[in-house]
Amino acid sequence: MSMKKLFTLFWLLTIVVASHAQGPNGTGKYYSTANGLTGEELKTEMYYIIRDPSVVNYSGLKAKYTETDTRADGYLRDWYSDATSYVPGSDFGSSIKKEGDGYNREHLMPQSWYNKVSPMVSDIIQVVPTDGYLNSRRNDNPFGEVVEDESRYNTSKTGYSKWGAPRADLNAPVSTVFEPNDAVKGDIARIYFYMATCYQDRILSWTGNNASTVIGGTTYRPIKEWQMDVLMRWSKLDPVDDVERARNAAAYGVQCNRNPFVDYPGLEDYIWGEKSDMPFSYDYYEDVKQDPGYAGGDDNLDNEPVTEATIGLNNTFFETTWNGSRPTGNNEPIQIIGRKGNITVIYAKGSSGQNMWCNANQIRLYKYNVLTFRARGDEFTEITFTGSKSTETKVLYASTGTLTDFSWTGSASDVEFYTDTENGRIDLSKVYVKLASASTAIEWTPTDFDDEPEAIFGIDGKRYDALQRGMNIVRMKNGQVKKVWIP
Repeated sequence: MSMKKLFTLFWLLTIVVASHAQGPNGTGKYYSTANGLTGEELKTEMYYIIRDPSVVNYSGLKAKYTETDTRADGYLRDWYSDATSYVPGSDFGSSIKKEGDGYNREHLMPQSWYNKVSPMVSDIIQVVPTDGYLNSRRNDNPFGEVVEDESRYNTSKTGYSKWGAPRADLNAPVSTVFEPNDAVKGDIARIYFYMATCYQDRILSWTGNNASTVIGGTTYRPIKEWQMDVLMRWSKLDPVDDVERARNAAAYGVQCNRNPFVDYPGLEDYIWGEKSDMPFSYDYYEDVKQDPGYAGGDDNLDNEPVTEATIGLNNTFFETTWNGSRPTGNNEPIQIIGRKGNITVIYAKGSSGQNMWCNANQIRLYKYNVLTFRARGDEFTEITFTGSKSTETKVLYASTGTLTDFSWTGSASDVEFYTDTENGRIDLSKVYVKLASASTAIEWTPTDFDDEPEAIFGIDGKRYDALQRGMNIVRMKNGQVKKVWIP
């Protein structure tokens, strides 16, 4: 077979693979921009995907627990006690003296660490219902494992939770830790991984009360080593189960973001652990591949990299049912995301925004709204909008490059557009983008790999010395990551 025919075959196979790609748990292409990334870069991209959750107000959490934390018998799932049967909403405690007097909203990362600031204070992924008395016993102490000496720790009624002196081998810099039950240790660990990722832009500023016993280090590794050792161990001890998956899906319905460490069991190893040099594959992730319930099949997925494209900025591209102003109520999102190949477009409410608009024909930028263009592995050289302004004085701005009216030029992989803080709006119906280059899913034939690959991985997570039949994930010496299909 000629080299040209071989390359054509590879290309066709790539398109087939891409057209049937989807993430786990019905997530579609939610995580697709993290594809092929490793370690710190993978964590940062996950941050971009899940950041800025559209949280409900703090009082609204009590009602939302009926969606996220209700047991099969209709009572509340209590994270710290197995001796309670609370009715969601009506059994919320205000005067609590003992276990069973009522439940509270428990911040797994204590709210005193970040001075009760939103969105952390009402992020339902990490604010869970627990018995109020046990909530107060935990206080703002870190999680850990207590000593075996029963005289040095206390327990809940049935011993479901414990608190007291930490085991010496933990090297914990505190005199008291709270040990939850084995049944929720993994859930809590994955929530800590989520917090370290979702709030990576601010977590190192959390210095209230005992925060410094757990928080500290770098943006990449913001949880201290002793605590991280506990969490990594707990995540393996208590793997993801159907209850946790259901809660993650329900939390997404409440605040429009997900916990990737639930969707991808073991993701923490790809970010901080022994697999941190292994490229992440959002659709051929090893745990998903081994799940007999995973079948794939999102035929609408558009993964083919592009060098230029015209994109309609409308509810079809952003995959939303909006038809005008954004939905109202507690579930209103603060951003929507559209993707085409290696291009991601994020339309966000902004820090103080009041209005977002999206229908079949256009989006609208009101004051404080932000429209972000991100190219994975490439750089934009031209971005030109088709649109209009509500007034002649309304101005469109760009975070970098040169913008003349609706035409931007420059060289950047990440560009934000926004308008002034005056009233009025800018209507945008479509955009033309041009990139400096674009990497295809498969750019190399086997003979091209003689001296280029640095590492080759199979989708089973194993590292190989040579290309294998089927899908290969290859990291090149220049840092690029490519997928190669060998028939």
